[in-house]
Amino acid sequence: MKDMIEESDQANNHGNERCSPIGTKVRMQRANGFRILEMYEDAEEELSKISPEDRLGRDVLTMNLAVRQDAEDWSSMLKTARILRHQYPDASEWWIAEAYALRRSESMEAAREVLLDGEKRHADDPCIKYNLACYSCQKGDVKTALRYLLAAVELDDKYKKLALADEDLAEMREVLIKLGFSSESLSDEG
Repeated sequence: MKDMIEESDQANNHGNERCSPIGTKVRMQRANGFRILEMYEDAEEELSKISPEDRLGRDVLTMNLAVRQDAEDWSSMLKTARILRHQYPDASEWWIAEAYALRRSESMEAAREVLLDGEKRHADDPCIKYNLACYSCQKGDVKTALRYLLAAVELDDKYKKLALADEDLAEMREVLIKLGFSSESLSDEG
């Protein structure tokens, strides 16, 4: 498949791969296809062929982030997530993506700091609160973890079910069951 794509590129750009007339949308589709096939280097190569003026666009950066997350390239994912968070601070998902990459590339404490800042801007985001619950529990602060988790569940009930299965919250599983978190009561909700 890759050989056919390269032949098509060469036919379209007369051997000048960097000046390919293939548009950003097609490059993104190709990159996503390679990502799905777990061909991450090929996906990144497609993204690198996107015109420089389009590379910092939200859709291209989002695809770049997805490729790097799936490839478990945490330091590269972190760079992309930071760009997205700075360009779009009102979108909580980029705060969460940066924390996710930070946790894996640097430390849980660094990730927690990003989410604490994100929580100031996104006070009603249940995913930020849920992740802060996980980080607090992992730090051994079950009281703070429970406070964050209950706040997340108040905003979105789906976090009840997630909490019971999440290894980051294993230390407080008995407490959650005593509070009525039950996989049986949630099975009809999902």
